[in-house]
Amino acid sequence: MQEVNAKSSVLVTRRSLLGLAASAMCLPTGLSMAKQPSGELILDLQRAGQRLRLNLLSAEGYQAAAWMLRDIQAGNRVGWPSPELLAFAAHLQRALAEHHSYTVFSVTSGLRTQATNRKTEGAAQFSRHLPDSNNQFFAMDIKPMGATLDQLLAMAGRTSFGGVGRYDTHLHLDVRQQPARW
Repeated sequence: MQEVNAKSSVLVTRRSLLGLAASAMCLPTGLSMAKQPSGELILDLQRAGQRLRLNLLSAEGYQAAAWMLRDIQAGNRVGWPSPELLAFAAHLQRALAEHHSYTVFSVTSGLRTQATNRKTEGAAQFSRHLPDSNNQFFAMDIKPMGATLDQLLAMAGRTSFGGVGRYDTHLHLDVRQQPARW
């Protein structure tokens, strides 16, 4: 496993870390979680031959998560992943470990520029992958490595939080006002 050393131009702000810490305290409804050590919210991601186990409550962990969720097709453009999105994924990963087996999430998509979104088959015109005016995005597509897609869907389905969509090869997670499932 590689050390967290993200090659991004994202600047981690105190506000983004505080938002992530607050998100970590609000567990998605319906998930029972084993307690992690204080000051840790772990997310284990792999993408493009790189695997990082991140403490999302550290500046380095948040910055590395932003790097792992970058738009590769747009020259590795990096944006700000929503703290709630990262906390949602970390809680799902922890629930899978508790109920099934340890699972790394392989990222298939995070941030998307408009150009990348137009080239993505089936992408919504107003996708949650698109950055807002603050360069923040609210969706990620993942494949579980260590559990099945159906096991991940079952865990995500126990929540009354965000958007969850199952596709043939991956699960879509997003943050939104009203829960949605497809």
